[in-house]
Amino acid sequence: MRRFELFLIFAEVFAVAWAAIFGVRTRRGIAAAILLAAFVAHWQIEGLRWQMIPVYLAALGLAVGDLLSMERRLDWTRRISRGLFGLAGLALGAILPLALPVPELPVPTGPEPIGTVSLAIVDSEREEIYGPAPGPGRSIMAQVWYPALTTGDSDPIPWSEDWDVVAPKVSNLMGYPGWFLSHTGYTLSNASSAVPIATGTFPVVVYSHGWTGFRTNAVYQIESLVSNGFIVVAIDHTYVAATTRFPDDEVVSFDPAALADPTEVGEEAFVESTETLLGVLTDDIVTVVNALEAGPNGPFGDLASSFDTTRLGVYGNEAGGGAAITFCLEDERCDAVLGLDPWVEPIPDRALAISATRPSLYMRSDDWQGSDNDAILRGIAERSTATTYWVGVDGTTETDFLSMPLLSPIASRLGWKGPIPAGTIIPIVDRYLLGFFEVYLLGTGSAAIDTASFDEVSLEVILPE
Repeated sequence: MRRFELFLIFAEVFAVAWAAIFGVRTRRGIAAAILLAAFVAHWQIEGLRWQMIPVYLAALGLAVGDLLSMERRLDWTRRISRGLFGLAGLALGAILPLALPVPELPVPTGPEPIGTVSLAIVDSEREEIYGPAPGPGRSIMAQVWYPALTTGDSDPIPWSEDWDVVAPKVSNLMGYPGWFLSHTGYTLSNASSAVPIATGTFPVVVYSHGWTGFRTNAVYQIESLVSNGFIVVAIDHTYVAATTRFPDDEVVSFDPAALADPTEVGEEAFVESTETLLGVLTDDIVTVVNALEAGPNGPFGDLASSFDTTRLGVYGNEAGGGAAITFCLEDERCDAVLGLDPWVEPIPDRALAISATRPSLYMRSDDWQGSDNDAILRGIAERSTATTYWVGVDGTTETDFLSMPLLSPIASRLGWKGPIPAGTIIPIVDRYLLGFFEVYLLGTGSAAIDTASFDEVSLEVILPE
């Protein structure tokens, strides 16, 4: 819980416990003033959230009771009942904000300050096939995180700049009302907006999210990479992302027709829609890489001078991971690829016929290991002419490879993730993600991967024949 949330609860405990312990209420107005001060400080500094409603109501009741109660002394019976039932009630009221706290992102593992900027990229040569008005030209949003000279006095920005429009859609997709995740809008990133970029050039990693994902759904991973000397560009895949907001405030939600329901359209139409979807995501990666190579005259402007596109990595989760693999099978500009539960079943045969030539790391959750998808992925790995790291993580579901473990200490009991603790899965993903790209883009040696040891991880290194 946040500092002033705790302060408000402590003020309530004081208001209850004082009279229970000493048998007399504080002088009229003192408890009410303390409660009001704690509430106002929490409201103005941290912001209100719906999980705290029981706490707010308790504060109101205690303040009103302090002001209106004529009897200031309590006999033993009332002291005991106030202590037992009052403190028990406060404890019950604190359960909800404790179970659904405002998430905190991990401190990045590297020393570099982080800057970020978002921009729209328009590819006039592509056809937009999704949405209510398909037609020429496809627009996507991209966000760049980069090592900064210094963040100075710049305040960190929220973990998602568009959370006010993304959160309601994600909440609905989870089966909850639109306001359910509103509190996570208070979560701050470790990046500052539009601060100067550090001197030099840096390897670039492109991140591609999955179906109904969004560009910051793995932001702690991105911040870890950037703090260790990478530039990361994350894509919002328009009409595939949960919701995308463009600089002109146009808001575009995902198009359900982009991934057809096989029970409604039949298996053949479903398969066709998955192949088309993966093709769109792959082409979005191509669009971004083309923009990266366009230099300062392209969409990225002066930032492009710091991009070292001769050291290019691509990674993604689920459909975004499948698109990353497809891109690296077909495009020689890719130098390394990493997939988190990559969905490769929709990769077309023409791409599967190509032997992978780039180092790869495939991390798979319990849900995906041993599946038909896993068999296709294994075939890609075994035909590769480069080293492949084949990683399985016990106790995980596909959401463990995103930011879901940070949402709640009881996320696994709510069915949001696997049983593996957040304090275990986050270091695992960070160690392999960072270690892999350090080896193949920075050339700093394989110790980070080779010396990693986690009871939950099975690692097989598949070497080319």
